[in-house]
Order: sequence, then C-alpha cells, then structure tokens
Amino acid sequence: MRHYEMLVIINAELEDPKEEAEKVEEVLRGLGGEIVKTDVWGKKRLAYPIQKKAEGFYVLFDFKLDPTQTFELKRVLGLRGNIYRQMIILLDE
Repeated sequence: MRHYEMLVIINAELEDPKEEAEKVEEVLRGLGGEIVKTDVWGKKRLAYPIQKKAEGFYVLFDFKLDPTQTFELKRVLGLRGNIYRQMIILLDE
C-alpha cells in the first residue's frame, strides 16, 4: 500500500457537504484503503466557475491505498454528481 493525498472539491450548495465527504471515506474503505487523516478546509471561492458555480467545499484526504485501486477511485468519484474535481498525489515515503 502506498501513501496518497487527495483534494476533493464538493458542491457547496449541499445542506451538509461533510456528509458527502463521509461517503468518499466509505468509497476509500470499500477499495481496501486506510484513511490516515481527513482535513476539512471548508467553503472557498473557486478560481474559475465549475458547472456554473463560483464556490466549492474543499476536503483533503490523507490515506493509504493499493496503487492498482487509484484508477477505480477516480472512476467512482467521477460518477458522483456532487464532486466537482478530485486530485490524487502520491506522497514521498
């Protein structure tokens, strides 16, 4: 398992964006990942509009996952309508 960091931008117009963040954690656990830390940054203004929205809810996930599961993670999160963007970065050991 490798150590990754993922930044997710969630729809800020949801009643409880933290609930969507918990669903992302469930997806990570379902893929065999181990969540080290979840850092909620909160609502921030976007640099450019995404889906005609000017604000997003930012959440940073620090986790360990098998490298073969990263493509599945991107695919599953891409299917979720309330997640605007996600970026996964491999951290140095």
